[in-house]
Amino acid sequence: MQQSKPALRGGRSWPALLAVAGIFCAGANPAFSEAIQKNFPTIANPAFLLHSHSGTVSVKGWDQNQVEIKGERASDAMDVIIEGNAEKVTIKMHPKRQNLSREEARVDLEIRVPRQTLLRVESEQGNILVEDLEGGVTVEGVGNSVTLSRIRGDITARTVEGPILVRSSEGHIEAASITGDLNFVQVNASKFSATTNSGTIRYQGDFGSGGTYRLHSYSSPIEVRASPRASFDVDARSIQGAIENNIPFPSPPPASSIRPGRTGKSLQGRVNTGKSTVQITSYSGTIRLSGGR
Repeated sequence: MQQSKPALRGGRSWPALLAVAGIFCAGANPAFSEAIQKNFPTIANPAFLLHSHSGTVSVKGWDQNQVEIKGERASDAMDVIIEGNAEKVTIKMHPKRQNLSREEARVDLEIRVPRQTLLRVESEQGNILVEDLEGGVTVEGVGNSVTLSRIRGDITARTVEGPILVRSSEGHIEAASITGDLNFVQVNASKFSATTNSGTIRYQGDFGSGGTYRLHSYSSPIEVRASPRASFDVDARSIQGAIENNIPFPSPPPASSIRPGRTGKSLQGRVNTGKSTVQITSYSGTIRLSGGR
């Protein structure tokens, strides 16, 4: 007599379990990947707008009057709409349904634009990298990691929780995040503003020549490392935090360079001839100054 198949725990037999597995396999979507490629002849200084949900976005300037877009869509759950003419190119992405996962919404893009392009990028998740542009750059992110390199022109970068790095750039620079770290390496700004609630602010460089720099945090550290050729006047104040200074001011203010008071601590000093103005404020974060000559 033929023996019956043993039942599993919970009363399910092997045939029943295999039938259930078959249903799931039949309903599973195969791997999806779709290449994106577009080219638009443009004027020397077009506008470019990108609205993205998730994915890596890389934008680089080049010496051609042309926008080149290459990318990959990871899921058919996202519509990618690309429109353009000689003066303006736009990329907009729309989810086909609600509650998409980060992977389902991912669209990775590599974009080349003329150097004088006026660029605006809006995104929610993923890395954003912008390099070698001389027009204005605006980045609005949520959890994005933002890196801006070799930008000449106005820069505005904001995130909710993602870090922002600006390096080897010049112009009017504004960076802000609620919880993300802000990092600056060798920037030369006519006007400079860095603001965060709980992310660390780090500045490394010489503060340019004749600019106004404002660094502000609520509860997080602000770290400044000045190069030997830096020339600036500094005014640092913290209401409840500490000020740690290792810059050898040639002529410290009377009494002490750090003066505790009823409203916290403050430090004023001049490095070299004081070409630029640096204002550093925090409510409860520690301010650290180092470098100089």
